[in-house]
Amino acid sequence: MNVVLAGLTAREETALMMLVGKTLPGFECGAVSAGRQVPLPPANLYVLDLAGRGLARWTQEAQESLLQSLNGAPAVLVAPAFDETWLALDASGMKSQSLVMLRKPYGIEDMRAALLKTAPVIPVRAAPVVPRMLARVRAPAAPVAPAVRFITAPVAIAEAPAPIAEAPPPAAIVEIAPLSVAEFQTRLGALPASEPKLFLHKLADALALRQPFEVRVTFLNRLIFSPEAQWAASNTALSVLQGLCQSDDLAADMSIDTLDGMDALARAQRLDMPIQSLDSFLGTLMHQRLG
Repeated sequence: MNVVLAGLTAREETALMMLVGKTLPGFECGAVSAGRQVPLPPANLYVLDLAGRGLARWTQEAQESLLQSLNGAPAVLVAPAFDETWLALDASGMKSQSLVMLRKPYGIEDMRAALLKTAPVIPVRAAPVVPRMLARVRAPAAPVAPAVRFITAPVAIAEAPAPIAEAPPPAAIVEIAPLSVAEFQTRLGALPASEPKLFLHKLADALALRQPFEVRVTFLNRLIFSPEAQWAASNTALSVLQGLCQSDDLAADMSIDTLDGMDALARAQRLDMPIQSLDSFLGTLMHQRLG
């Protein structure tokens, strides 16, 4: 199943390719640049960000341009968060062409379900039946004894093995000190004003409210915090966290949503996110910022 991603940001493309690669066997992803003028290559299925394709708001002209570029192919259409104009897209046309509309922000399961719903059924061609041929059976020939040849050669004397070089000493283990919320905020305030720290500031503001919350980095990568219960959960790689800590541009795209206390724990377990001490996690984040 060939899936083409069109109009998505580089981060969204990476996250979606990870989703497809891990959970949808048989699906393969490619991507094209943003912009309405960029033609779509042939594909079985498209994931198309309307704003990224220059179609942020519905008009009759925008609808005609969209359907013409898809040329009858099924697609998952991603609409801007607060846009209601694309609801005007003809429902019967969406059903007949197998179009599904998602509005940002959407979850992993939302996108996965949309891909499965719109994916066309590709018939599997049966292997041709090859007629079986009767082989002539030939009696085995009598075994021929191999000629024995004696070779006189000097016996090689094995050289003494070279001394084994000593293994280098193991790298020193860096111990990361845990930080309480108060210590985390103090360390954050001591960072130079010129350095990027938007992610850590957003996190500190959310922690100060003492309510469980979820940080959406991408629709694949999440962080969940419970300040009262003193735990944090994450399915986000340390390299991604380091990028957030050291780049305000990356941190600007994340969102934070408040959660109910019981929902927070259930959600972390449902997403198979390992739970750890909040102090340890805050210490790790500060280490990534300074690392």
